[in-house]
Amino acid sequence: MFEYNTSRKPLVLKEYGRNIQRLVDYINTIEDKATRTQYAHAVLKLMGMLSPYAKQVTEYPQKRWDDLCIIADYRLDVESNYPMPTRELLVKKPEALMYKKQPIKYRHYGRHIELFIKKATAVADPVEQERAIISIARLIKSFSTMWNRDNLDNNTILSIIKDIAGDKLSVDLEKIKAEHTFQQVSKEKTKTHRRGRGAFTAKTKQGR
Repeated sequence: MFEYNTSRKPLVLKEYGRNIQRLVDYINTIEDKATRTQYAHAVLKLMGMLSPYAKQVTEYPQKRWDDLCIIADYRLDVESNYPMPTRELLVKKPEALMYKKQPIKYRHYGRHIELFIKKATAVADPVEQERAIISIARLIKSFSTMWNRDNLDNNTILSIIKDIAGDKLSVDLEKIKAEHTFQQVSKEKTKTHRRGRGAFTAKTKQGR
């Protein structure tokens, strides 16, 4: 008579297969603890052969013991170098992560832009603060191109920075607006420009 999986005991850990589960069930029927421990070590070696990729895990030996205990329905009584896990420990729900409830003023730029601006307000050196504001402005402009084809103008970018920073900036935003475009210059364009300039210089010298 054929035995179908629908009529068999459900597999606890499918990666080890049904034969491992049968061996573990047999270990639980052995009365002598020393013999049970000996059989358990033999099954652990088989489990290691069936899951070679698990060896990349740092806690690999303890994980095998935990898996063995889980397959045994937490009833395995053997000598082990590791504490046997309990059902309550493994089924316990992790604690909910605590997220910051403070709202983001400009959600499409993310919270990090606000953090960068707040750090810039704490910079005492006006020159360093100006450099920080210019870098943040360029970052905002690059972010805007990801979701909007129309680039933000300088007034809008600086108004965002001023709105977040409040009156804590010591730099002249009007001066920054007049002197900078906040345009990111890619390294590839810079290299191409230098190559073109070098070729032009060489041709000019040859013409002379």
